[in-house]
Amino acid sequence: MRTLLCLDDKAPFVAPGADAEALARIAETLDDIEAPPLPGDFAEFLAQANGFVWNGIEIFGSERIVLDRDHSVVPALPEINDSYHAKFDQMQCRLVVGRSEDDLYVFDLCADAYLILDRHGFEEVTRFSAFADLLRHIVAERK
Repeated sequence: MRTLLCLDDKAPFVAPGADAEALARIAETLDDIEAPPLPGDFAEFLAQANGFVWNGIEIFGSERIVLDRDHSVVPALPEINDSYHAKFDQMQCRLVVGRSEDDLYVFDLCADAYLILDRHGFEEVTRFSAFADLLRHIVAERK
């Protein structure tokens, strides 16, 4: 993944891939909270990297990530989606997959696309057809 994102000289946190059981638990929890299901390409990403943190970018995995270097906690994918779905009607068709200081990274089931949303007003900033394209874009912005 570091090679794919051209981060060879950088130090991202990349969690070990999620196994089939972890992916099944995520799917079940998302169904319980009436969130959209995991898109196939994002599930494939989680199988390789069950969470990613770098330079202010957080991509959520099946479990919370506690970063030793600064003692911060990145919430789990089901946890963050439960929070957004409980509070905001405009997030009902959307699955939050990550965030940064100013942006949310979501999969919009109705649009069948990944979106960068303004984190404060949920306005769409940019749209992508695949998770890999979204990830490359957000990493490139922060290099």
